[in-house]
Amino acid sequence: MTVPTAVDPAGCACTECITGQYVPLDRATEPHIAALLAGRLANHTGAAFRVTVVYALHPGGTLTSSAPDTVRVDCQDLAWDLEPWHAHHHQPPGTP
Repeated sequence: MTVPTAVDPAGCACTECITGQYVPLDRATEPHIAALLAGRLANHTGAAFRVTVVYALHPGGTLTSSAPDTVRVDCQDLAWDLEPWHAHHHQPPGTP
């Protein structure tokens, strides 16, 4: 199985996308987007991404002592809901 090295524009059907070296944006999964945001995949999309992170603050808590509750990434009418641990620099097993 080929591990992609970049995310290409949506709908791309170049040789690299066909062979799996790249992945088109509209076929990117949550782990692909997390890897792109962390710099582990190159961004060939030419698009802007909007990242929204929601923190849950418990009584007596502060933003600096809390962790992300939800992470949403939007781009070109596409959206991905990332696991909160994707917001950090950790890499889950088996992802690019």
